[in-house]
This record gives sequence, structure tokens and C-alpha cells, in this order.
Amino acid sequence: MYPMLNIAVRAARKGGSIIIQKYDTQKNFVANKKNHKENTMSKIVQTTHKIMTDIIYKAYPNHFICTTKYNNSFKENHVTWIINPLDGLNNFEKKFPHFCLSISIIIKNKTVISVIYDPLKNELFTAIRGQGAQLNGYRMRCSDVNSLSNSKIGMNFFMKEQNEKKNYFKTIELLLSKSIRFISSGSSVLDLAYLAAGRLDGVCNFSFKPRNIISGELQIRESGGIVSELTGKCFNYFNSTSLVSGNSKFLRALLSEIRKKDNI
Repeated sequence: MYPMLNIAVRAARKGGSIIIQKYDTQKNFVANKKNHKENTMSKIVQTTHKIMTDIIYKAYPNHFICTTKYNNSFKENHVTWIINPLDGLNNFEKKFPHFCLSISIIIKNKTVISVIYDPLKNELFTAIRGQGAQLNGYRMRCSDVNSLSNSKIGMNFFMKEQNEKKNYFKTIELLLSKSIRFISSGSSVLDLAYLAAGRLDGVCNFSFKPRNIISGELQIRESGGIVSELTGKCFNYFNSTSLVSGNSKFLRALLSEIRKKDNI
């Protein structure tokens, strides 16, 4: 297990060095040159992804790196690597210093290793299934906050459907009445890592891609947190449409308030 973690860390750090290089040398994107901006960002992501996959394949040529749509059809006899070469793409474009990359390793449909790397801050979040989670070598634990008052929650507000927006805005309005402070950082992966490290008390995510959740979910669980759906059901990153997370007492209080929104 540890050799795979070492390779994942090596790939993450190498990918991070490419991202930093591009971040430091890029010029501000011109708004009216949309195609140029998209092509530039696409090249950065592709270059980073290739650097990372080359390192992984050199060490494990028989492993499978998922490069298409992420679903639950992983073959049990495969060790599957899922790479997110740049989470927080809009932050990167705007030169807002908050983005990361992540690697997850799945064996027999279970996430066994997670690496999240913030290259700007040189913060490495890692987790091994059943062996805890660490930030730069130090053990991580979720916060022990057990009430909603003055808590801090990371939230993703991006939703496409108008009906979804109306529903979730009611939830947000209710939670704001409980003196909860919301943060929308632009990086859902770092939100989950920050929850595992105790920097956030909770996370609410109403729109996500599986690759943005897989690595963070393991880190939260290994730090003593719980991941659930907005309805309180067990979370499944392939079928669930919402995510809420925190320590058990905080999550119980949060879900209790969320369920009240239909009675407002």
C-alpha cells in the first residue's frame, strides 16, 4: 500500500510543479478571446495529466488510469487510479490562489488511497483506508464543533436547474438564520480536505463530479467525519445528487435543520 502512496505523492508533486510554473508565467486572460483562453487551459490540464500518468504507468504499467467518464464499472481485478489534474479551474484563470490536484486509488470498488495537493501552499493531504489521514505528515481530525451557531461551512452554489436553485436557496436561508458562516472557495476538493483538517466544520455540495468527491470522502472518513446525502441517506458518489458532511454530532444537527425547510 505504501509504495502506491509514494508514487501517488510523486505524481501529485510533479503535476503541482507544472501547475505552478504555468500559474507564475501565464498572462491575464483576455475576456474577448474565449477560444484562446479555453485552449490554453485545456493544454495546461492535458500537460499536467500526462506528466502524472507517465509517472504512474512507469511504476505500475498494468494498473488502469480512468480517463473517461467516472462511473461504478471499475473491474475488481484492476487497480484504478482517478486523477483530477486541476480542481479550481476558474480560480486558476483569475489568478486567485486557491486550487489543487488530486489522485484516488480504487481497489475492488473501494477507495484505498487519497492524495490532495495544494502546490501553492505546499500542503499535502493524504489518507490510507483504515490508517487515518495526514496533512504534511501530521494526523488530521475533523473539528469537534457540535452546534450550528457560528460554525463555518464550505458550500458549492453552482446549480443549473432553476427548481434546484429555489429548493437549495430555501435551505441556505434557513441555515443563515442559525448564524452559520458560508464559504464558497471555488475548489470542492480543497473544501473536503479542509473539513478533514478541521478548518471547516461542515461541507454542503449541491453539484459535483465524482472525481471531485472520491479523494475527499476517504480523507473525511479517516479523520472521523461522516459523509451523507442532504436527505440523510448514505452517500454514493455515483448516484447521489447532494453531499453534506461533518462530525457525527454536527451533521446530526445540520440535517435536523435542513429537514425543517419544508415546514417553513
